[in-house]
Amino acid sequence: MDASDLLLDQWSQQVKELFPSLHAYQQKTIALCVQGMIESGTAVMQHIAEILWENLGGETKMVSYERRLQRFVDNKNIEVESCWRQFLQHVLPFWQNKPATLILDLTPYNAEATIVSVGIVVQSRVLPIGWQVMPQQDKWDQRQWEIVGKLFDQAAAYFTSDQCTLLADRGLSCLTLIELCKRVGWHYVLRIKNEEWCRRNYRHLYRDWQQGKAFVKKQGDHWYGEVLLWKDHQMKTWLSACWEKGYEQAWFLISDRPASHKRVSEYGKRMKIEATFEDQKSRGYLIECSQFKNREHLNRWLFVVYLATWWIAHLGCSCIHHGHREQVDRKDRRDKGMLRIGRLWLKAILRRVNRALFRREKTSWVKAQLAKCLPFSHRNQRLFFSISLR
Repeated sequence: MDASDLLLDQWSQQVKELFPSLHAYQQKTIALCVQGMIESGTAVMQHIAEILWENLGGETKMVSYERRLQRFVDNKNIEVESCWRQFLQHVLPFWQNKPATLILDLTPYNAEATIVSVGIVVQSRVLPIGWQVMPQQDKWDQRQWEIVGKLFDQAAAYFTSDQCTLLADRGLSCLTLIELCKRVGWHYVLRIKNEEWCRRNYRHLYRDWQQGKAFVKKQGDHWYGEVLLWKDHQMKTWLSACWEKGYEQAWFLISDRPASHKRVSEYGKRMKIEATFEDQKSRGYLIECSQFKNREHLNRWLFVVYLATWWIAHLGCSCIHHGHREQVDRKDRRDKGMLRIGRLWLKAILRRVNRALFRREKTSWVKAQLAKCLPFSHRNQRLFFSISLR
């Protein structure tokens, strides 16, 4: 038995506590999927099965691991929504009464499906809070906004601070989204198209209708103030319009808080989701290579991907917070993001533990070392989650 086996034993115990309603075999499979995904660095089943076969003891064949993973995504008895709510009940209380930046976004998966997700910005990445796999289509209908409202309601109980702000890009910014933010008590900073019509407030009077591109025309231009937005609604809001040097186009941002360059800086956090996409796709998990054609199968596999993401984020933040970053990243410049650091840090811990096992160190010491890298600790006889926010 090596470090991976011992870690799987401890992680499986946490999975049992997280999802007590699942069958023991299902709990063990989730633990296998998540740990295999982290150790392999990919979401491709065949690669995960190979790593499990290589790293774990026992006589289980590689193809047996692969069939077990496939049976998991085929299993209709895995209620992803219910399990994810149980998971959030353990991780989101950490953010109660803390400021938070949330992001609503769409991630195209293939020609048939897109992933609607809400996430929270933690350091340089966005961690998933909720998601829904939807058919790929150009225009949103009312049912999709009902789904977004459901995702918001799921998270709102935990984000109670008046410093919670939602960010969203141009394709999602509309009156319906603003009303949903008001309903759950969140601030918002939403980017709108530069062709949108508005009436700017000037000395308590509103000017004629203009498109944003008519008054912010080139790099260096900016305008901050109150506007009436959209001819159909004439909604009063704050507009922060800025075309910073070096950018291809201007940002037009609406918010419920007074317009200023601070809104531009807040919206800049949304760019972190692009790095997260790369972690999930070409630069990391290769989620698009899984080639799921059934949306329910994709939804169950995303459940595993997002559990792994939270665990790796915890590891990455812990590594940085405790001053170990230089063991896995360069000193002269920062080449690696939080999630990659987390995965490398876990591999470093496993290597150290394997060396200790070879030297026949005490089992209690080995288990204590592995317990430090688990996503949860025990406090007051329950699982407790924390993460460094800096």
